[in-house]
Amino acid sequence: MTLDTTRRDHLGVYGYKRDVTPNLDAFAAESIVYENAWSTASWTLPAHASILTGKHPTSHGAHYDVRRGDANLADVLGEKRAGDVAVNRLGDDAVTLAEILKAAGYATAAFAGGPWLSPSFGLLQGYDEQDAADVAREGGRGAEELTARALHWVESRPKDQPIHVLVNYFDPHWPYQPPAGYDDLPHAREPVDVAYFLGVNRGSHALSGEQRAVWIDRYDGEIRFMDHHLGALFDGLRRLGRYDDALIIVVADHGESFGEHGLIEHGRWLYEEVLRVPLIVRYPGGRDGGSFVEAGVSAVDLLPLIGAELGLELPADVEGVEVGLRDVVLAEEFRDSQAIRVLGPRFDRDLFAVIRMPWKLILSDRDPPELYNLSSDPRELYNHIADRTGVKTDLLRTATTVRAALRAPARLEAPQDVAPETRQRLRELGYAH
Repeated sequence: MTLDTTRRDHLGVYGYKRDVTPNLDAFAAESIVYENAWSTASWTLPAHASILTGKHPTSHGAHYDVRRGDANLADVLGEKRAGDVAVNRLGDDAVTLAEILKAAGYATAAFAGGPWLSPSFGLLQGYDEQDAADVAREGGRGAEELTARALHWVESRPKDQPIHVLVNYFDPHWPYQPPAGYDDLPHAREPVDVAYFLGVNRGSHALSGEQRAVWIDRYDGEIRFMDHHLGALFDGLRRLGRYDDALIIVVADHGESFGEHGLIEHGRWLYEEVLRVPLIVRYPGGRDGGSFVEAGVSAVDLLPLIGAELGLELPADVEGVEVGLRDVVLAEEFRDSQAIRVLGPRFDRDLFAVIRMPWKLILSDRDPPELYNLSSDPRELYNHIADRTGVKTDLLRTATTVRAALRAPARLEAPQDVAPETRQRLRELGYAH
């Protein structure tokens, strides 16, 4: 299960004081909880591609990249507008988790709530059932419908057939609209000011405490709704006899910013509120349930984890490693000067992050580097770049080495046949302007 835009620190199992995830917390009690897990990117397409291929964004190629000119989102949307940026789909030559499992005899199905999992963007190759073609219709696809569709498919499979199901829950996403019954937090029914949102990210003003309270309550209401239907999914799998012997992974693709570092939303920076993600893994029979793992984990490590548990042979170019063997965690964000026209100068740069606990180095092709101690300063408030030269030198050397080892795909591909509803939904979500 992928939980789109779900912050780690808004789940009870990770210490959130507000009771918004009782079902996920109960699931975590019989699972292994990974304390230090990071995405490879700060938005959906490259992050999911890393989960499904075990490769970093540079290597799988599914990310923004206007400079190559291979695939322009403005062209895909049928309109050429200032500020639109290019996006490369996951190429057909990529080998995905679904393709590996399908070759091993699994029936495969994907149920998507968000537009980036539309088949146009390549993430669903290998899935027999691709229930995602109309995910961008008005209102999107909520957790209740996703759970019902997934359970219906599971019930239709022969009991002795191994299955792989991807469910992409999308509810905790801008514009934060919790359904009735989940909008009862104190400020959850107050309106969100879109102009205010844009002004914060452009640096014209800071996020006020009052506005932040509105956004948090609306966001938490959506998490509560998603959690309720996650519980229904787990109950349905139990009823169908598919739960106890299953390997179940719950992970977010990225988080969300609510004023930290003067920023809102996600997709354009590599700070911890968007990069560090929840990762909860239930092994068959609840093996080692209730334990916590401190070792650093990257999204690319999920494919090796699954392969080891199921006895699968993985492609030789998978960049993930066994849990406990990772030395550094990497993350990337690709942007270009066209972004400046809409979003402002704070977004006109590429970023690369290297994490070797407790230190995190963020490099930019335009801005000075940033160095943070995540143990003593988890909110990344103090930049040590001037007073930790030894650490900086070591991580710079590491960054150079690991970046050199990443190899972009020989051919990058444009999205094809994007439905009008997907085009409109991407605009509404702020991915196109």
